[in-house]
Amino acid sequence: MKYSYDWLKKISGTTKSPQQLADLLTMSAFEVEGIEKIKKDTFIDIDVLANRGHDALSHVGMAREIAALEGKKLKYDFPKLVSKKSGQLKVEIKDNDLCSRYIGVMIENVEIKDSPQWMKDLFEVYGINSINNIVDATNYVMLELGQPMHAFDVDKLTTNNQKLTTIAVRRAKSKEKIKLLDGDEKELSKNDLVIADSSKALAIAGIKGGEDAGITNNTKTIILESANFNATNIRKSRTRLGLKTDSSDRFEKEIDPNLTEIAMARLIELLGGKVIDVVDNYPNKVSPWKISLDLNYVNKLLGENIPSKEVIKILNSLELKTTPHLYPPLTKGRKKGGVVTIEIPTFRIDLKTQEDLIEEIGRIYGYENISSQMPVAHVKPANVNENRLFEREVKNILAGNGFSEVYNYSFYSARDAGLAQLGSIKHLELENPMNPDQEWLRISLIPNILKNVRENLKNFDEFNIFEIGKVYWPNKSVLPEEKNILVGAVVIKTKKSKKATEFYTAKGYIDASLQKLGISDHYYDDFNASPVDTFTPTPKGNGSKTLVRGFITLWHQGRSAEIKIKRGGKEIGYVGEINPLILTELDIHQRVAMFEIDMTKLKEVSESEMEYKPISKYPTIERDISMIANENVRVDDILANLQAFGGNLVLDVDLFDIYDFENNTSSYAFHIIFGADDRTLQSEEVDKLMKKITSNLEKDLGVKIRK
Repeated sequence: MKYSYDWLKKISGTTKSPQQLADLLTMSAFEVEGIEKIKKDTFIDIDVLANRGHDALSHVGMAREIAALEGKKLKYDFPKLVSKKSGQLKVEIKDNDLCSRYIGVMIENVEIKDSPQWMKDLFEVYGINSINNIVDATNYVMLELGQPMHAFDVDKLTTNNQKLTTIAVRRAKSKEKIKLLDGDEKELSKNDLVIADSSKALAIAGIKGGEDAGITNNTKTIILESANFNATNIRKSRTRLGLKTDSSDRFEKEIDPNLTEIAMARLIELLGGKVIDVVDNYPNKVSPWKISLDLNYVNKLLGENIPSKEVIKILNSLELKTTPHLYPPLTKGRKKGGVVTIEIPTFRIDLKTQEDLIEEIGRIYGYENISSQMPVAHVKPANVNENRLFEREVKNILAGNGFSEVYNYSFYSARDAGLAQLGSIKHLELENPMNPDQEWLRISLIPNILKNVRENLKNFDEFNIFEIGKVYWPNKSVLPEEKNILVGAVVIKTKKSKKATEFYTAKGYIDASLQKLGISDHYYDDFNASPVDTFTPTPKGNGSKTLVRGFITLWHQGRSAEIKIKRGGKEIGYVGEINPLILTELDIHQRVAMFEIDMTKLKEVSESEMEYKPISKYPTIERDISMIANENVRVDDILANLQAFGGNLVLDVDLFDIYDFENNTSSYAFHIIFGADDRTLQSEEVDKLMKKITSNLEKDLGVKIRK
C-alpha cells in the first residue's frame, strides 16, 4: 500500500526524511518497495504482511507503528460516536457468525457536491475515482483508519407505514440477483452475505454496493454503514463472484470490530449534516485480552539481556498496558526478572501468545541491536542409516558412469506386468485404483523402466537410466515382503549390420561399478530361463501384434546372464538384452540392455576396504587380436582363455568390435595390454605370448585367428 509521507508525518510526529523513514520501517518487518514524489507530497510504498493487514493497512495504523519505533506518542484524536435515537432506523443481523457488528447512522439534510481538489489528487494516487463528497468521505476514512464503509440513499429504500427503515444483514437467496454500482449484475448464492431492506439486496456485504441504493445528486437523507464481516466468508464470496475490491481486501485480513465505532464517528465528523438516528448492533462484544509475559523468557528467547524497564517501555509504546505480578516467577531457581500481565488492545489481533509479544519486543528494540552468539545446545548425532549411505554411494557411482536417475510410481497395470512376463505371478492389487494403469503394486522395477525407455526414445537415441526402489512381494503375513532393487537400462544408437553391443556395454558398466564398490570376484553365468512356449501374434488392427497366450522369456536368450559372486556362487542379479518381441509390443524399435541387482545382496558382498596397488613404473605393450568364432562360443570363454594363457602379464583385455556374418559366425576383436611390475617387457617376449594365446584359442575353442 502507498502511504502519504505528509499524512504519516502529521499523525506520528516523525521528523525523519522519507528515505530515513523507509530504512526504519524496513528494519522492523515493513519492507519498503519504493519512494515516489507526486506533486507536493511523497508516497512510500510499503509491503504489509498478512499478519498485520488488520491494523497496518491505514495511515493511522502505520503512524502508530512509526511512533512506537521512535518512542513518540501518536498525534491523533479519536472521535467519539454520538448517541441519537429516533426510532426511524432498525438494524437486524440474521447471522452473528457472518457479521459481528453493524453500526447504521441516518443523516438528513446532506449536501451532495464535489470533493475538494486535494482529496481528488490523493485518490488519483490510489486509483480511486472521485464520485461525490459522501462516497469520497467513506473512502478517505478507509485510507485513514482502515475501515471500509458504505452509504445508502434512504429515499430509495423500502419503509413501512410508520416510516421505519430496516437494514437487514442476511444470507442471499439462492439465485438472487443484484446490480452493482458499476452496472455489472451478479447472481448470488445462499452462502453470500448481503445488506438488504425489506424487499431487495442493496449491497454485497463487505465487497461492493448495489446500484439501487446508490448516492446521487438528488440524495437528501443517507444511511451510513460501518460493519465487521467474517473474513472467511468474504474471501469465499469474493473468489466465487470474481470481485476483488479495497473493501474485500481489508475484510479478508480481519478487522477490529471496535474500529467500526471510531470510523463512524470520524465519517460523521467529516460529513456534517443532522444525525437523526444511530443504531449499533453488537451482539457479542470483543474486549481486550490478557497475556502473562515472563521477562526472563524474553531474554532467553531473544538471546539478549534487555532491561525490564526497557521491555515495559517498548510494550507501552505499542499501546499495550502492563501490570506487574506480585507473585513469584513461574520457573524455579530465578534470581531476577518477573512476570507481567499484558492487556492486548483489540486492534492487535495478531498477538495471542507471549512469543508474539517477544517478537514485537525484539522488532522494536531492533534486531540489529541484538548481539550475535553461537547457540548452546546438546548435539546428539543422528543415527547413521547404513542402507541409505550405501544406496547413495551406488547412485553416485552410476551417475559418474553417465546414468540418469528416474523415479516411478510403485504401481503398474496388469498389461505392463504381462509384457514383462510377470502377469502370472501373484501381485498385491489395489481395491479401488484411481488410475487403471496403477492397479498392481510392483514386484519389479522393469515394467516402468521400459516405459521410461519408450518415452525417452522420442527425444534421444542413446542414453542410460537407472532407478533404485522397493518392490513388494505378497506373503502370508499382513505386510508384503519389501526388497530394495536396482534396475538400469542401456540404450545405444543402432548400428546397421553390426552385432549388438548393448549387452556387453551393460556388463562393462556393471564391472566398473562393482570394482568401485570393492567387489572384484564377480562373474557371469549362463542364465537358464524357462523354455519358450508358444508365442502367437495376432493383429490389433493397426499393424502391431499382441501377446495372447504362452510364455516367453523377458531376457534375450544368448544375450543374458546371471551376476554371481565367486564366494559361494551367490547370485545378486541379472544382466541382458530385453527380448525384441517384448520391445516390439512396447513400440520400442531399438535394442535395450538392462540389469537388475538386489541391493541387499549387493551390500552384503561389498567390501568395506578396497585393495590398492601402485601403478607400474614400467611401460606397457599393447596388441590387438581378431578372430572368427561359431555362435556357440561365448565371449566369456574367450576372455578366460586370454587371461589363462597370458598369465600375470595380461593387465587388461577389452572387447572393442563385434561383427555378425550370415553363416552363424561372428568376428570378435580384442585389445590386450601387457605389462610387468618388475621390468620392461620386450617385444619378443610379448610376441611369444601372443603365439601361445592364439594357438590355444584355435585348439580349445575352434576359433579362426584373422591375420
